Amino acid sequence: MSTETVWIVQHDESPDNTILGVFATEGEASNFMEQVGDMYGGQVLYSSYKIGYKFNEGPGYVEYSTE
Repeated sequence: MSTETVWIVQHDESPDNTILGVFATEGEASNFMEQVGDMYGGQVLYSSYKIGYKFNEGPGYVEYSTE
């Protein structure tokens, strides 16, 4: 399976937005976020990043969800 995008689940309230998981699909990220959300006081989000994303080369495409 080849993918151009990864979905990253993060703890939104930690100092460095701690990465909790990296997934190939939005569905996997969403399911995991729901599983661990209560452990982090609901302060968990996920977003997509194109493979090769670099913070210093512009904003790129990032989509956030806190469903």
